Amino acid sequence: MATISKRRRLNPNRPEEITFDPSSRADYLTGFHKRKLARKEHAREIAMKREKEEKVAERKALREQRRKELEEHVAEFNRELRNQNVEVKGEEDGEEWVGVDGGREGDGEGEEDAEGREEDEFVDEDKFTTVTVEPMEMEGDDDEDEAVRLRASRTEADGDAEASKTAKKQPWSRSKMADAKPKVKKKKFRYETKAERQATRNDQRKKSKAARARREKAKSSDSSSRR
Repeated sequence: MATISKRRRLNPNRPEEITFDPSSRADYLTGFHKRKLARKEHAREIAMKREKEEKVAERKALREQRRKELEEHVAEFNRELRNQNVEVKGEEDGEEWVGVDGGREGDGEGEEDAEGREEDEFVDEDKFTTVTVEPMEMEGDDDEDEAVRLRASRTEADGDAEASKTAKKQPWSRSKMADAKPKVKKKKFRYETKAERQATRNDQRKKSKAARARREKAKSSDSSSRR
């Protein structure tokens, strides 16, 4: 009697009976294409699941980045706002109250600029004079009046000189215009009407017929004289 080996004794999962199934064998032999399609479908599902997880992680990272940028922007805005409030508060502390009429001092009837100069305009029949009054560092009001009168006289003299030049130029220009020849008015171009065109063609035909008759008559007289 053969003895049982030690390996066979140590295998606890050994089946008691092996049976042959013809349908399973047929499935295995004819299901290669089906199993291949199933593997492709499984791989596609895994790829789609992985892509979805990657998109979720990417959106999460993008939201986190935007949240950080927004927090930094808000912090920067608050810092600028605090700095501006400090500057405005310092300016308000440094200002002094001058009253309601404090900014209206120095208003006069004439137009004055920041340096105290005042401009007045004088219009005559042929002259237009602008006088600029500037404050001068002199003692007494007589010197200031003298400077104003001197400047006004100079401006008036310049206006008179310009008017005299214009008066001298005008006679020469008028004489030149009088000597110029009158312009000849150009004749306006006009299209002929249908009746006028017909009459013109008839005249041309008559003239051509008369010229042809004269030529034939001249030829006949010339030939008869040669005979």
